[in-house]
Amino acid sequence: MSVPYHRLPRVDARWRWWRPLVALAFLAGWYVASQVLITVAYFVPIAAVKGPSGLERLLSSLQSGALDPTDPVVLSLSLVSLVVLLPGILLAVKIARVGPAGILSSTRFRVRWGWTAWCLIPTLVIAAIMFCFQGLGMLTFDGGLGWNHAEIGQSTVTLGTLTTTIVLVVVLVPFQGAAEEYIFRGFLMQTIGSWIPVRIVGTVVAVAVSTVVFALLHIPNGYNVWGILDVGSFGLIAAIIVLRTGGLEATVLQHAFNNIMIFVLQAPGWSKIDLSSQDANGTIRGWLVTLGTSLLYWGMVEVLARWRRLDRRFAGAEAPRFRGPVPVWAGGRRWSETGGTGWASAPTRLDETAGPADGADAAPVDNAVGVAGRP
Repeated sequence: MSVPYHRLPRVDARWRWWRPLVALAFLAGWYVASQVLITVAYFVPIAAVKGPSGLERLLSSLQSGALDPTDPVVLSLSLVSLVVLLPGILLAVKIARVGPAGILSSTRFRVRWGWTAWCLIPTLVIAAIMFCFQGLGMLTFDGGLGWNHAEIGQSTVTLGTLTTTIVLVVVLVPFQGAAEEYIFRGFLMQTIGSWIPVRIVGTVVAVAVSTVVFALLHIPNGYNVWGILDVGSFGLIAAIIVLRTGGLEATVLQHAFNNIMIFVLQAPGWSKIDLSSQDANGTIRGWLVTLGTSLLYWGMVEVLARWRRLDRRFAGAEAPRFRGPVPVWAGGRRWSETGGTGWASAPTRLDETAGPADGADAAPVDNAVGVAGRP
């Protein structure tokens, strides 16, 4: 017996349907409070140095292009406002007791660093392909490799600004990508999957809801129909990868490297490339490239997972719901199940054998997850 990634909260005897709502409420409060602090941290120094006109320019820049990679201040403000969601969702899950520590990371309740290292291989392959597609037309081989200035124009930023932007992107974007993965492919899918008792239905709904919400929340960024399809395709395949691998490691890397490639290539602010144009907000070519590379990435990760014999599911069972007197083997936990009182056996252990129904001779049970602890 085993439990898939999106049903992991159910292995904790403390799980209740309302706990994710508590976590969501905490995350909302965390986000509002953090945005206030970030706004003060940015706006006060700018007002002190540049006065009201500086604040007006900053507000105008935020409204016209919050993720403009040619402006380090605006870019860092936008990225930091997303990065803070990562500790926010981790704290929310812990405070609401949605599940064991590390439940969002993988079926091992932690980041599988060895598997993460292996996932760098397909990630770098896709990054190289993305560079070729996104850089198509930007490079020229006439008389040697160089920038095609006839096509892209000249850089509109100084070397110092370009360097600062690239450093910000490399440092902040991995955490920004991780925050989005932990919320949409982690918390949201586990919440939906745990709410719906029928596993197949729960799986489909969890993937669909996480994909749609992820795509819709990108509409304020100014994406057109093709841009939303681009984001939606990325989110859909990422959700499938998470379910197939039992963790977020592969998609966090994919998300981070994808965004790094986009920001770094746009950072010089080439004079003939208009980042506010409709093409910059999504094209059919861009959607097809994202769809193709995402499918290729999934295929490579799938092959790698089979080769490495990746442990994709939690090797235990969902904690039973119990009404009535708490049996000895329950460790003091009062589980609940509608329609009955009592259970024939203790929770399934990792060796897939059931413990005795009562008595002190029952196998030790980990109170945190309802099954024997993994060595």
